[in-house]
Amino acid sequence: MSIPRRLGRLAQGFVSSLQEDERFRERLRTSRERSEALRGAFEAAWKGASEEWRRAEERRTAEEAAAQRTSGWRSANTTFVPRKYPSNVLAAYDRLGLVPGASMEEADRKRRDLVKRFHPDRFSDPEKRVRAERVTAEINAAHDAIERHVAG
Repeated sequence: MSIPRRLGRLAQGFVSSLQEDERFRERLRTSRERSEALRGAFEAAWKGASEEWRRAEERRTAEEAAAQRTSGWRSANTTFVPRKYPSNVLAAYDRLGLVPGASMEEADRKRRDLVKRFHPDRFSDPEKRVRAERVTAEINAAHDAIERHVAG
């Protein structure tokens, strides 16, 4: 008889003897009850949080609508100032997969992630290596464009 088969039979005997043990059954039952209680608590917390988020969003949209009605296009308490981005900066944000106006830390993080993914040294095939070099250059150029725009 092979060793895996012997081990399988040994494990089968161990499990069958555990199933007959009343303490083991009790422990399984309490574990199931505990996990069900935790699941119920998590679902209740999630439901409460999502309800709170929904109410906050409704309140925010109602306040914005009231502010627009009272003072026209822009209210006095609004701090948002529309920012005009040059087309090359918008393309750079798009190339990095960021929304315009993202922080420089976010741009740095995204650049690092993309360069790790598309670094030419990761590819042994010459065609893929050339493509990776081109993509890495595009990523670096996009990061530089964002950096120049933020600094200037």
